[in-house]
Amino acid sequence: MTPAFLQRQPEPADRESWRDQLAAIPPTSQHAGRLALFVFRVGSERFGLEPIHFDLTAPLPALHSVPHRGASLAGVVNVRGTVSLCFSLAHILGSPPAPPAARPMMLVLALHGWRVACRVDAADGVTEFDRSSLIPVPATLDGARRTYVNGIFPSHNAQDIAWLNVDSLFNAFEAATR
Repeated sequence: MTPAFLQRQPEPADRESWRDQLAAIPPTSQHAGRLALFVFRVGSERFGLEPIHFDLTAPLPALHSVPHRGASLAGVVNVRGTVSLCFSLAHILGSPPAPPAARPMMLVLALHGWRVACRVDAADGVTEFDRSSLIPVPATLDGARRTYVNGIFPSHNAQDIAWLNVDSLFNAFEAATR
């Protein structure tokens, strides 16, 4: 029995086409002065990345270790039948530890031909921020970690959100695989 039209999974070629179409929309056509970020928690801190870099959010599947690698590379996971590298954002970002999440999440990110998984403690979803509220990275953050953060969005009802620099993050992923 074939699934109903609305229950079918899109073809991979369609997903790539849709992603390219969404990426081609100039940022100025969005709300002027606003920035949408996918917000998630690692340890006791909250971070955000542009939604265009997200491919999948799901409960963390079984994580298989990779011998002789640093702590940044947490292991490999099965993502839709494909083995993907899984990185520890907590280690890369130097996030202070928090109580273990009851149900850790996996974020699958895509950029420059890379498709990687990252373990996070919670995924909050997409939130819009006013660009004028962006504050600089505090001087108390050490130099190595400063490169991963574009700035901080203050939050009145929860912790501040660090807007991550996706290019620096993917450079860290690449360095962890050497």
